Amino acid sequence: MTRTLPYVTPLVPALIVIAFFVWFANWIPQTRWEPPKAQAIGADLAPEELAQIGRTVVRQRGCLACHTLEPGGGVKGAGRGPNLAGVAARRAQGVAGGPDNLVAYLAQSLYEPSAYLVEGYANIMPSSVTAPANLNYEETVAVIAYLQSLGKAPTVKVGDVPRPAASAPGAQPAAVASADPAAMFTALACEGCHSLVAGETRVGPPLDAAGLKQVAAGRGMSLEAFLMESIVNPGAYEKPGFPGGVMPPDYGTRLNATQLDAMVRYLAAHGGRP
Repeated sequence: MTRTLPYVTPLVPALIVIAFFVWFANWIPQTRWEPPKAQAIGADLAPEELAQIGRTVVRQRGCLACHTLEPGGGVKGAGRGPNLAGVAARRAQGVAGGPDNLVAYLAQSLYEPSAYLVEGYANIMPSSVTAPANLNYEETVAVIAYLQSLGKAPTVKVGDVPRPAASAPGAQPAAVASADPAAMFTALACEGCHSLVAGETRVGPPLDAAGLKQVAAGRGMSLEAFLMESIVNPGAYEKPGFPGGVMPPDYGTRLNATQLDAMVRYLAAHGGRP
């Protein structure tokens, strides 16, 4: 024992320091990210309760990646989509376009966002009942109640809103017919979130060649393999500084192998165009 004491004694301070940091690391509250779960919404909920749930859904499902909530900012705001603040009041004032009834207008905006476009905005919003938002019927009603509350008292309840005619359980967006990659880029509204021009940032990162190659190399992948992964499994890597969960994850089923190959070749060749 006395022989080992000279060797053990110098280690005591180090062991104390290690023990302290182990304790401190476990003392810090631990957080874990989990994907948003479907909200449990009963048919008996009051409009005010639905609006509170709708507020959570809007924030969880990526709506604010394009829309803003800027009181006093008018329809424009500072987003890529119209400002949601005061939407109820604006409709009540007789803003032209879309159904006159507020609930019908909001339902159409969620089910068929391309049916009426606010002037100055591109047709980039996918139906809210498809990827990436994937709202079920009750969540859609909750979001409508929340949007109602941004300017007036919510009135809508579950059952007041018709279900979307073309969104039966399991329904998928229509497949893309064209095999021309430039046409697919437009048909899928890719330009709404991504630019092929280097340094031009939108909702998603620019698809410039240099940036794509750098990220691909960092992941130990070829440019083509990284592009394919980004299209069919966008959640595998999401560039820091950009909102996550926005890109639809169903392109792997909407595009066939020939279309996917053409799109990858197109992006690899044309990314970073002047």
